[in-house]
Amino acid sequence: MNKKKFKNIIFSLCILCSTLLICEILYRYDLGHQNINIVMSMAIFIITAVTEGYIYGVLSAVIGVFTYDFLITSPRFGFSFTLDFPVTLIILLTVVFTSSTITTRIKAQAEHARKKRKHAELLYSINRKLLSTRDLDTIVRYSMEFLKDELIHSIAFFEDIKPKGKLNPYFRYVKDDVGIEYFTKEEIFYLVRLAADKQEALDDKDYGYFFPIVAQNITYGVFAFSFGEKDLNKKQKVFLELISDQTAQALRMYRLMVEQQEAKVMMEAEKVKNSFLRSISHDLRTPLTGIIGASSTLLEEGNKIPYEIQTKLIEGIQNDSQWLLNMIENILSITKVQKNDMVIDKSEEIVEEVIEGAVSTFRKRFPNAKVIVNQPENVILLPIDIMLISQVLINLLENTQKHAQGQKSDVVIEVKEMGDFVSFIIADNGPGIDPKILPMLFNFTVTSENLYKDSTRDLGIGLSICKTIIRAHGGEIYANNRPEGGAQFMFTIPLCREKYEKNY
Repeated sequence: MNKKKFKNIIFSLCILCSTLLICEILYRYDLGHQNINIVMSMAIFIITAVTEGYIYGVLSAVIGVFTYDFLITSPRFGFSFTLDFPVTLIILLTVVFTSSTITTRIKAQAEHARKKRKHAELLYSINRKLLSTRDLDTIVRYSMEFLKDELIHSIAFFEDIKPKGKLNPYFRYVKDDVGIEYFTKEEIFYLVRLAADKQEALDDKDYGYFFPIVAQNITYGVFAFSFGEKDLNKKQKVFLELISDQTAQALRMYRLMVEQQEAKVMMEAEKVKNSFLRSISHDLRTPLTGIIGASSTLLEEGNKIPYEIQTKLIEGIQNDSQWLLNMIENILSITKVQKNDMVIDKSEEIVEEVIEGAVSTFRKRFPNAKVIVNQPENVILLPIDIMLISQVLINLLENTQKHAQGQKSDVVIEVKEMGDFVSFIIADNGPGIDPKILPMLFNFTVTSENLYKDSTRDLGIGLSICKTIIRAHGGEIYANNRPEGGAQFMFTIPLCREKYEKNY
């Protein structure tokens, strides 16, 4: 006997005992038989209203009538079986069936309303969770969890439905149902593809039920259920259809978001490319114009020009040609690093020798510039690509003079060991960096339209190269204005090759 039946029996007995006690009092004080019938009818109505089904009311009516006739009416402790007996019994049984029918309907309607409200709350919760999610895995996981709990079936979801080959479904397991291996059969793959192509539910008596997720004529996936243990009933299929509609809308919003992000990335890439091309065209046009002008002057007026001026023109052609060669190397370097095509051939190099080589190259172009180098007394060996790091140092040193705006700019190079890294600091006492472009200093967006520029080349390209080369070595590069005046650049490179290679 379950707990619910036991409670109904105890309740019925309590009501009957209380009713018989009231009837005894009414009988003894001669308060009217009609009142006794009303009390008995009320008791039977209460029992049928509170308990479930007809059985408790019928038994209570029969037991109540017989007990009342046996214990209360004359002769006491015996059955009179007068005319009132069957009439009372019939009245009480009529009350039982009438009240039971009414209360059963009321309870059924209340239960239906409760289930409907619970179902609506569940759908609202599902809809809110799905539409607030912007991640494919989370959307699928939410939908499958709701379906698994409601349908009591193992469930698979096929999202990437390829025309051929193996499909990799999401899966949720229910106890005593099929496992993931069931949904990796070729027959299942065929039925999944068929449901996706037709964009309609597929009910196969041998393999299961396959329901496509469709929104605006686009198939976003297929839910699959096995019929190994039991089929899905009509109510479960309706619930599956509701969840599938909400899942389709959530997946559609996710796809739209992904497409918008991709479009935004493409627009940004196009913007960067255009900025880069504008910067290159400006930087290449200026030295080419100088080369063409100087060479034309020499060809047309060579015999009339003094030797000293001819020498200066030739030196100008050589300098501009060398700068163009460096510019092309810079462009190739940055594109290779950004595409991960550059092979960084690192070897242990002495930092002092690297700096000495870079300073020597810098002084050939700027012989009047003052450079001070401060570095530790101990020898520092650093795993680097010497050509690339030298290029970084040269670019930074040249920037100190190129953007000095006609002022004399002295340079200080300082090398420090900082734990597992070596830091290089290049500081000058020039005009510094315009605060407006400082946040985007290492991006392509710093172009010839910015304030921080000169007549021969732009700052942005050289610093972009520096950033990509340093990051390819596992370090970082920073820039700021010094409180006492001038600009300062610092970049770091890891000391240990193994640590860098493990993290890169």
